[in-house]
Amino acid sequence: MDSLKSITSAIQTFLNTNPSCTEHEIIKHLQQNEIEPFPQFNLRVNKDLFSAHFLAKHCLYSLQNRLLQEQRFCLDISSVAVNLSPYSSGLAATMHYDSVKTYYLDISHYFETSESAIDELLGSFWQRFLAQDDKKHALDTLGLSMSADYASVKKAYRTLAQKLHPDKGGDEQAFVKINAAKSLLDQLYR
Repeated sequence: MDSLKSITSAIQTFLNTNPSCTEHEIIKHLQQNEIEPFPQFNLRVNKDLFSAHFLAKHCLYSLQNRLLQEQRFCLDISSVAVNLSPYSSGLAATMHYDSVKTYYLDISHYFETSESAIDELLGSFWQRFLAQDDKKHALDTLGLSMSADYASVKKAYRTLAQKLHPDKGGDEQAFVKINAAKSLLDQLYR
């Protein structure tokens, strides 16, 4: 498909001058440079947002494969950043298999995903996104980092509960907050 080649070429040109960027910056670049079909996408409409995202990811993963094969560059693609770096066999080894990559390289998903499926995908994304935000807040309440395991959660909760329990002269509001945090984390760690 010729349009995929022109999208991939435009992305590679952008990455040559912006080796560390976001997917959003890439999509904006494609829209501003009128690389078809990006100027037609209204990113406030779920179907268009999905289409722009899918085409960008498809071309990014295609470019990643080509650059790895040529052993010129490594293209690291995550949900929050895209990074182009010189080829390294160690880094390249981590990029060959990725279930997300498999999904985006199958162009049939672009054509066959219905609007209701897109709405479900976006809803699921936002639920996971908000759950991570809630998790961070709950861990912060217990004085823990995002990397804390469940054993650390239980230990921090016990320590704070002993200190903050109202029957032991502690702060009742703070006790309610740590209970809510522990309850949320119990659900997320299961």
